[in-house]
Amino acid sequence: MKSVIRKGYLGAALALASFGASAIDANLGMLTSAGTSFGNTFYSATPGFTDYYTFSIGGTGTVSGTTTDGSLLNAMLSFDKDVVLTSLVLTNTTYSKLYDYDLNIPLDGSINTFSFNGLNAGTYKLSVMGFVTPGDNASASYAGTIRTTASVASPAPEPADLALTMMGLAGVGVLLRRSRKAA
Repeated sequence: MKSVIRKGYLGAALALASFGASAIDANLGMLTSAGTSFGNTFYSATPGFTDYYTFSIGGTGTVSGTTTDGSLLNAMLSFDKDVVLTSLVLTNTTYSKLYDYDLNIPLDGSINTFSFNGLNAGTYKLSVMGFVTPGDNASASYAGTIRTTASVASPAPEPADLALTMMGLAGVGVLLRRSRKAA
């Protein structure tokens, strides 16, 4: 019985810890050159978090983007809660292959630009790591945009398009048949 209670307490503690960290595991879908937004909002300080964003690209190309977070110095001086990003890591979805990483994220709150070059068509996972400083304000957040230069394969035709094409070909066939009978 004591073992069950201990496991229950351990499970509750892990659940509360993960709730406080507000980790995200989101699918961004197929990236385009227009860009896709991502980000997270935190309501409590945390010594570290990792958010995961899965995405696909349709061809060979580059994945790039920007992230914005707060200034570590301003957060410390003003006692405001703030998100500080420490790294971006690009892997495959099983984490068995590391493609690239960005450890040069500015701590002064300026926009970070990242780029992962020479990627093939496929599915990737971007891990965003950082921490949230303690502070007086209710929440803190970071935001980003990710895009690709890879060309996306053209989609399959819609059933309505196929039906319209078939009707047009049938109409041409009927006209040819009538013109042969008239001759």
